[in-house]
Amino acid sequence: MKYSSRRRLLAAGTSLTALSAGCLDRLSDDEAADSEEPDESDGNDGSDLSLLERWVPASGSSELLFHYRDLTAVRQYKNELRADVVESVPTLPDGESREVVEQVTDGESAVDSVCRFGSEGVAGNVVVSGSFDPGAVDADLESAAGDFEVFERDDVSVAVSAETVVVSPTDGANLEAILKAGVEGTDRRIDTHGNFAKLTDRVGDSTFLWGEYEGGDDGAGAAVSWTLGAKTTMYSRIAVYVDADGTDEFEESFTDQPDDVTVETDGNVGFATQTIPTEEYEYQDMFAERGSQPTEPYAGVSLDTNRKPNAVVVMYHSSGTAERVEVRDESGVRVELTEVGQAETIEYESGTSATITVVAVRDGEENVLITEPVSF
Repeated sequence: MKYSSRRRLLAAGTSLTALSAGCLDRLSDDEAADSEEPDESDGNDGSDLSLLERWVPASGSSELLFHYRDLTAVRQYKNELRADVVESVPTLPDGESREVVEQVTDGESAVDSVCRFGSEGVAGNVVVSGSFDPGAVDADLESAAGDFEVFERDDVSVAVSAETVVVSPTDGANLEAILKAGVEGTDRRIDTHGNFAKLTDRVGDSTFLWGEYEGGDDGAGAAVSWTLGAKTTMYSRIAVYVDADGTDEFEESFTDQPDDVTVETDGNVGFATQTIPTEEYEYQDMFAERGSQPTEPYAGVSLDTNRKPNAVVVMYHSSGTAERVEVRDESGVRVELTEVGQAETIEYESGTSATITVVAVRDGEENVLITEPVSF
């Protein structure tokens, strides 16, 4: 099998998954004034947890989209990564969050990691770790919460300590709930949603992570992650199902996989990994920073050109805002994917060349997610 780009195990549109409908509450002035003042140095501060595990509260939307990027790892392995890859990794969040972080740092090198989580139609809450100056925020101080100073700025609520910035937009999760989870260690989603805890536990050390979760304690979710190393980088795909029967579908999606792909199941969790040389890694943002109103249909899709000889396997990971996904070549639409988890194989004869185009479709509107030239 020959193909034009470097090895690409996963490709997608602007996001891995659909964000949930509706808006979440905003921290009011009265709530901020009446809230307790947690101490960030408290023994239950969650310093041994990932940002995702520590800061996502139990309250809020039952449908959650999340993204994490570890910028310290990117800096650590910048000599092993291609220069264009290092440049393509965003250091700062987007929108109001970016402006806030720029105000409280001496430069982008002060930012260690970015975690973002939200629901459909919202920009999402942002938690950034690094070194910050709370006194540099261009807004009036509203209150204090332990080591955090809390501000109301335009359409966002902001909490800043020397090590963390939390930004909650008007349509985001309640800032007080986020601080209770991250600072006090109470009402964390990992403590009340068992399957969410299983999902995050598998990806805690990832360099890059994109994922979704829907439901309560017995909900379902999926994530893809990359963990950089000095010589090799590990790609992981994780899925958590309502019950163990769902892992049968997970295993079937890896039928005829290359020898270097490892597939495991543990109860209702499916876990697959593959390693590639770090120099071949390509950054692809599956949860692109964007405003509050997505204008194009998007979906999470992977395109595998190595699994079967003379064939392309397409896997539908998440629906995003798309009604369906069409896979096309010069002959027209080859397959349609309408259900999350669906996998389709397109076979070709030896000596054939084609350009595979994966398109998200919604209400007659189209958005090209992947274009991949292939030769057999």
